[in-house]
Amino acid sequence: MAGWMVVSDESRDPVSSSRTSRTVKRRRAPRGTLNPEVIVRAAIDVIGADGLEAMTTRRLADDLGVRPMALYTHFRDKEAILRAVAAEMFGRFEPPEQTGSDLEQLRDIMRAYFRMFVEHPALLQLEKAGFGDDINPAEARLTEAIYGCMRRLRFDHHTAVGLVATFMRLILGSAYVYPTRRLWDEEPDHWERVRLRWLTLPADAYPAMHELASHDFPAFSQHEAFEFGLHALLYTVAMAAGLEPLPGGSLGVPSDG
Repeated sequence: MAGWMVVSDESRDPVSSSRTSRTVKRRRAPRGTLNPEVIVRAAIDVIGADGLEAMTTRRLADDLGVRPMALYTHFRDKEAILRAVAAEMFGRFEPPEQTGSDLEQLRDIMRAYFRMFVEHPALLQLEKAGFGDDINPAEARLTEAIYGCMRRLRFDHHTAVGLVATFMRLILGSAYVYPTRRLWDEEPDHWERVRLRWLTLPADAYPAMHELASHDFPAFSQHEAFEFGLHALLYTVAMAAGLEPLPGGSLGVPSDG
């Protein structure tokens, strides 16, 4: 699915090298070929290649080889185009099969959500800009599955909404920093450099960090950091619901005894 992230040079509007007037000649799209699906695909290309800020009606029209007003035959305005883009991209999401326990289903859904935003950063940009707020069929099915788990786990409405909101903030926050911080994963000595920097600071001012840096400094890849946060939340859900945590989901917290 990475193909949509590259803008083809062939899709750009060529400018005639010979200008017989002050009007630039434009290669127009054949009559009847412009439709909402074509516009949405082109918008996804623009956002994937150059970011949300590059998605203007003029840029989109240029890439399609039409005049900007032609877009308004199919969409009311730019916002309507972006909402259609968000719906299309959410529609491509394939939710995991609803098998296993409710905790396992929650884990698999949240993992799939995270992968979706990491693999399609354009969708994360739309979500941040508020264009993922509409309830489209794909997201409606997914949301129903999540709250179905919460209902079967017997959480009250307030707790269920709070837990889901916390899961989503883990996902969105982790996906937001992923493009830059994943570069840390490619530097074998990144965390060692971090550890040594902390050791240069005075121990009396930063006793906790100095103690941490004086031992093996825990190193997390970006996926491992997300998985740790996900298991920490699922552990909380399991404890609140009176269930055994998922394997590998316990935390290194000392008991009261």
